[in-house]
Amino acid sequence: MVIRKGSSDDMFPIRNILLEMHSETTLSVPSIDMEKLTYHILHALKNGHVFVAVLKNKVIGTIGGLVGSDWWSEEQHLSDLWFYVSPDNRKSTAGRRLIKEFINVAKDAKMKLKLGHAYSGDIDRKDKFYERLGFTKAGSLFTEA
Repeated sequence: MVIRKGSSDDMFPIRNILLEMHSETTLSVPSIDMEKLTYHILHALKNGHVFVAVLKNKVIGTIGGLVGSDWWSEEQHLSDLWFYVSPDNRKSTAGRRLIKEFINVAKDAKMKLKLGHAYSGDIDRKDKFYERLGFTKAGSLFTEA
């Protein structure tokens, strides 16, 4: 398996794996607007930080995000827009290695990293994964059912 920086050539594989991610949601979520999804993937590839995990020439995981700030501060941080590893590869090192790439980007830029997840079918597992990597839970997301 190779972890590498994403390029515009990865747009369709990233889009496809994010469609897979969306299909795993356990809550009722709005349908995907393909044009908007494509725009945001391309925007992150051009202006942000995107990494892909590739096994046998297939994208099996990805993380993408942008530098931004909280609404009350000018201090910048790196935050993810998406993070996903396909179910068949979750016991591999792909997830950990993708997060480590993001950690390195944030460290090199001397900024904090903020990660989130919502709508997943396995929220507790992801919380524990982030905690094992040294992150602290900083809240929750609530939505109308």
